[in-house]
Amino acid sequence: MAARQPYESDRDRVERARGGDQEAWTALFDEHYPRLIRYFRSRVTPSSAAEDLAAETFVEAYRSIDRFQWRERPFGAWLFGIARNRLLMHYRREGRRRDVQLPVSHARDEFLGIELRDALDRLPADYRQALEFRYLIGLSGEEAAAAMAKSHGAYRALLMRATRAFRAEYGLPND
Repeated sequence: MAARQPYESDRDRVERARGGDQEAWTALFDEHYPRLIRYFRSRVTPSSAAEDLAAETFVEAYRSIDRFQWRERPFGAWLFGIARNRLLMHYRREGRRRDVQLPVSHARDEFLGIELRDALDRLPADYRQALEFRYLIGLSGEEAAAAMAKSHGAYRALLMRATRAFRAEYGLPND
């Protein structure tokens, strides 16, 4: 088995993937799949549904990589845009409306505890999503902003408001 080539940047990996380089696709998958799984597990049960949605996201990315453009938007953010669309399609298939309370996964319970999770779930959806993208999934500020279709400045302001709202909801002082 040949050793995996080192890649200098996301741009390099994406460009190689566009050219059909399977090693580049593997590198992109290895980098982004764990965050996609965390994203879907915080929103759907059972965990097999989360795994299916993450796989569907990569299949869609593979099919549409030629449409990806470098417009101040990292590849990870583009991928999470696809993930959000897959999640909405999943909810439609399940007959759910967008404004219903999202299911909470066991993994999220392990990390947050019941009281913390409840405080997060009482927040408006955009606040909850801003906090989850940044702190639970681990997206960079730029990736989270792009995934939410916001400018970086608008996302930072949203994250600040969401953090204040969360602290108030959880009973913590807003220093």
